[in-house]
Amino acid sequence: MKIKTTILGLSLTLFASMSAQAQEEKSGEKFAAHKTEMLGHLNKEKSAIDAAISCINSATKKEDAEKCHEQKKASMDSMRQEREESHKKRMAEKKERLQKELKEIDEKSAETSNKK
Repeated sequence: MKIKTTILGLSLTLFASMSAQAQEEKSGEKFAAHKTEMLGHLNKEKSAIDAAISCINSATKKEDAEKCHEQKKASMDSMRQEREESHKKRMAEKKERLQKELKEIDEKSAETSNKK
């Protein structure tokens, strides 16, 4: 009985360490992709701000400046909505991945319980 418990413990430890290493590699790749996405969002915002600055510099009346403000506001709102959708998509993917991992853990736990 002690041998089975020891072997099971060693197996779980080995599995956990391999899983942690794989997750670290995936995490690095995911960070790089997310970083690229964040930079893309910032560049879009910068472009919108530059366009607003240019628009305001060329405005000759208060109404023209107000139009510039409305255009900037609309583009920023659009970008905010895109970011929120992107965030929701990432969270849904994360939820799905975690549910899959939980299911695998439950299955392994059930297998372990059945072997006893």
